[in-house]
Amino acid sequence: MEIQHRPNRPALALSRRHLILTGAAALVAGTAAACGEGDPAGGGADGGANGDTTTAGNGGGSGNLTPVTVGAIPIVDVAPLHLAKEQGFFEEAGLDVTIESTSGGAISFPGVSSGQFDFAFGNVVSMMVARSQGIKLKFFCSGTTTTGKPGEDNVALIAAPDSGFETITDLEGKTLSSNQLANIGDTACRQAMDKAGGDGSNLEFIEMAFPDVQAALENGQLDAGVVVEPFVTAALEAGMVAVAWPYAEANPELDTGGYFASEETIDNDPELVTSFRDALVKGLNYAQENPDEVRRITGTYTKTEPEVLESIQLPRFRPEFNMEAQEELAKTARKYGTIEGELSVPDMFVEL
Repeated sequence: MEIQHRPNRPALALSRRHLILTGAAALVAGTAAACGEGDPAGGGADGGANGDTTTAGNGGGSGNLTPVTVGAIPIVDVAPLHLAKEQGFFEEAGLDVTIESTSGGAISFPGVSSGQFDFAFGNVVSMMVARSQGIKLKFFCSGTTTTGKPGEDNVALIAAPDSGFETITDLEGKTLSSNQLANIGDTACRQAMDKAGGDGSNLEFIEMAFPDVQAALENGQLDAGVVVEPFVTAALEAGMVAVAWPYAEANPELDTGGYFASEETIDNDPELVTSFRDALVKGLNYAQENPDEVRRITGTYTKTEPEVLESIQLPRFRPEFNMEAQEELAKTARKYGTIEGELSVPDMFVEL
């Protein structure tokens, strides 16, 4: 197909435990946003490794390549996007891709709505909330999926080693933390509790940034907290225990984030969306088949020590959303008041 050139948009302007905790600080802003899509407390996104944007390898905006800007939080979940660019998949599709680092949904969702970004990465509950509020955005490709394996996932619910908590049902009536309230972290925990035979409404949540959870547990300030990699590995190596793996236990096929566009772009420039998705799918497949490449490239756009990257659990990467899992998550979100407006789950997605 012939892809039309469009004008460029302006760019937005030790011990092993010590190594892990040091590297954790570099990933937190984006990871926090991945799970909560808010402005992460305890630190902000630094714009990737050097605060710079990155452009497609040999394209450089020259020739007949179409410029595309993508908003993405600097975390392991978007490694396939970076790999697709590095491997030349976007250039082969006729696209000159610029990846803009964001701090999460507070930037990416309005950024796509306003046309600042052509596409962006965001979590599924944030999209549910946006759609229920009448914001016209849609996913066109999945981006990150739970491994579906408790004990081998990138999100855990941790507690102090002497807590006595062994499963999520032990936490009824207890105080838990999530990095943002009324989003994917607490929704997944409530769903996991319901599935285990407990009552998700009996979980109390406070908002707490991932880097603060371990200290809060050690000080007895809360009973358990949701953490994501690299904080899962750091906490477990420090002696904390994983009481549950909320994403994997909520639904082993739960896709937690993906790439989206405005309905206007989807309707008016479907060839652009299709070309971008086709190249991104190659990146997702490449990432799933080459975990070492995922770890390597993550170190190029985050300030993360290689020792950290070698230890963390990676999510699954696949292009298609599991609709059953999305419907189930939306049902939980409605049940507990995360979604208050009208929402059609199928309307969140577009087939290309």
